Amino acid sequence: MQDALEHARNWIDADAPVLWLLGKTQAGKTSIVAEMTGQGHDEVGRGYQPMTRETRIYGFPPEHPVLRFLDTRGLAECADGDSGTELAQAREQAHLLLVVVRVDDLDISEIIDAVDHARGRHRKLPVMVAQTGLHRCYGDHERHIEPYPFDGSAEDARRPGVPHQLSRVMMAQRKLFDRIPGPPPLFVPLDFTRPEQGVAPTDYGAERLWDMLEETLPKVSDGLRTNTALPNAIRAKVILPWAMTAAAANAVPLPVLGGLGSASLQAGMVTLIAHRLGFSTNRDLWREFCGTLGAGFGLAYGGSWLVQQVLKAGVGLGTAIVASWTFAITWAIGEAALYYFGEKAAGREPDREKLQAIYHEALRDARDRYKTQKRDGKDR
Repeated sequence: MQDALEHARNWIDADAPVLWLLGKTQAGKTSIVAEMTGQGHDEVGRGYQPMTRETRIYGFPPEHPVLRFLDTRGLAECADGDSGTELAQAREQAHLLLVVVRVDDLDISEIIDAVDHARGRHRKLPVMVAQTGLHRCYGDHERHIEPYPFDGSAEDARRPGVPHQLSRVMMAQRKLFDRIPGPPPLFVPLDFTRPEQGVAPTDYGAERLWDMLEETLPKVSDGLRTNTALPNAIRAKVILPWAMTAAAANAVPLPVLGGLGSASLQAGMVTLIAHRLGFSTNRDLWREFCGTLGAGFGLAYGGSWLVQQVLKAGVGLGTAIVASWTFAITWAIGEAALYYFGEKAAGREPDREKLQAIYHEALRDARDRYKTQKRDGKDR
């Protein structure tokens, strides 16, 4: 334990900036660190080193960090004392304070006090407030607004399509920060979820978070952003959650209605994959992609869609088969799109035969992947 504490103190004394995470347990701090480092939740949990009973630090990369995340879980309770502790030292060295609060939580007076205390000592300390768990304020049939509409201003309450409940609590929570001295905090609404929750995309608001980080810590942002822009990150953050969501949408035991929802999600997923690989958001990308896959894909896609709607007439087993089928098709489309737009981004012309082969191979493998996801979801 002593070695671990010494290692953690050395991290604090190093040159890498400190991003100070402040928030309650289950507010979403680990999800934010996982997004910014490209690590899994479990990896992030194991990577933290203890500083004191109330604080821990996570350096990324582990041996030679370019950024350190300081999680002060108990700071709201001890913000008024112990100026000589490692906690106070970390607070003195923090380059950015990221407050993480669930958007529907208005009982955050202790957190506000902690931010007030920090700004009282460092009036120019940049403060960002991540308002998390947006989907908790959605109705049964409401989804994330695409493209992401929020900029952190008062106009967020009036964005077209924002659910009334979300708008109400989001702005009420922001009002609680009015008494913070110095420049006003920067607000970023986020919704980072696990794929099996079926809320796509699982990293809603990540681009806005990256933009805000880039304004504050530009060199750090560039290094981390490159790390997360890998094909595996796109599979985990785009293809998997959209495939799970499309499966859930098409499992609705109403022919046509659910099917139209899943088809729309598949088109949206392809557009998002292209965007992640550097292309401007454009619905024509879906048509371009389908055209390259060929007429055979179009006929097979349309035919399978009709069969799925017929199967849904047999509620129960039929909807389960449709969900599995939809997941497999969506996953295969995602893998094919990853190859297609990856090649175009590299300045190469995608090979149609290889594109079709990738699609069919992914289609074969995806059913087992779906079973695994469903099983893992039940085990959590």
